[in-house]
Amino acid sequence: MKTSNKLLLGIFLTIIILTTVIQVMVYAKYKRGEYVKFNRESFNQMTTVDIPAIRFVSVKGLGSFSVKPGDKYKLEVQKQKGSRVTYQVLNDTLIIMGDAGFAADQPEPGQRNYNPVNLYLPAVVPIRATYSSIRLGGSADSAGAPSYNIQLGKDTYVHVSDGKIFFNELTLNGEQSNIDLHDHITVNKLHMQLAGTRFDDKAATINDLTIMADDHSSLNISGKNLKALK
Repeated sequence: MKTSNKLLLGIFLTIIILTTVIQVMVYAKYKRGEYVKFNRESFNQMTTVDIPAIRFVSVKGLGSFSVKPGDKYKLEVQKQKGSRVTYQVLNDTLIIMGDAGFAADQPEPGQRNYNPVNLYLPAVVPIRATYSSIRLGGSADSAGAPSYNIQLGKDTYVHVSDGKIFFNELTLNGEQSNIDLHDHITVNKLHMQLAGTRFDDKAATINDLTIMADDHSSLNISGKNLKALK
């Protein structure tokens, strides 16, 4: 075999060995839980705004809205040219609007602006949302589990963040909306009043469950949570 061919073969084998070793190392870290999940928000430039203490939040037309616990009131909106997400504090209410090309005060059903918006709350503030998708952030520590009070207006979807997290008390009132939990979360108390709303606990752990629902609502409750139903 020519020297040049031996050299090429050696380089090729080295690449294969290195690739295999890296894959084995990554897999071993994954099995041990020593990995960090991809966080798309770290790649988005966000405008951060400190807001005064508020008593209410009104949200309309947001397709990527996250509510998270925080040590102070703070709003983050993705920087994007031509963004139509607007926000203002009027009296004691924070108003956030996502204009997806329609009149801001009269969004068409199903229309949403998908620019990421994050709201950090140090205390329970009632949130009223319509035509929006809301992700609730919890706590990895049950002692610091947050509580939320959300009024889901027409065509609003609520779900939860990734990872094993805890919530203290969730009060969710839904009207023609959708609510999904997940098996990785634990909720101390869940109170719901539903009208024409779909709810799925997806095998979440709920210690105390109260539901008032009309005939047009759809409920999927796992067997373990039926014991918590009052």
